[in-house]
Amino acid sequence: MTTFNQELAGRYVAAGGDRPDLDARRIARAVFVRDTIRTLYDADKRFGIDPVDNGSLAELVDAAEEHREHIATDVSQRSVMAPPNTGGDPA
Repeated sequence: MTTFNQELAGRYVAAGGDRPDLDARRIARAVFVRDTIRTLYDADKRFGIDPVDNGSLAELVDAAEEHREHIATDVSQRSVMAPPNTGGDPA
């Protein structure tokens, strides 16, 4: 049986949070946060807790998705605008 921390760490790695590329990590972290909040929200519904009672949790799910979209857009725009790295001497 895994602990809660082990489960979260596994989900973080599965989302790509351990990748060396900064942009990939940023997106993976946003996906991880969104999915974790959504899991909590779904668990509440499964245990009979009315989602209306958890308005802030539903709002967090929406905010996390917006955050992920913002990061993905930022990463996409920067990759289009970044000059190619030829690996040569800049001088």
